[in-house]
Amino acid sequence: MTETERASGFGGSRIILTLYAVVVAIAGLMGAVIGSMGLRDLEAVSFLGLVTFQPTPLGLAAFGVSTIGTFLGVLLVLVVFVSRRYA
Repeated sequence: MTETERASGFGGSRIILTLYAVVVAIAGLMGAVIGSMGLRDLEAVSFLGLVTFQPTPLGLAAFGVSTIGTFLGVLLVLVVFVSRRYA
């Protein structure tokens, strides 16, 4: 970490984690919006075949957060692993 990054408080990992949190929050918000529209043809959705979410605002928000959070989190962990191993 350079002196500039320490002084400003913004390192690369802090920015990436903030963006990750923002994207996951947006996914939850969009799930809640879709669930609150009250569409009649929505069916329950399953996450990895383990958990089933009902098409309610809370259920679809939880589905969006868990789906995006898991898949982006796995990609983020892989990028960190590769960058530390092969840098």
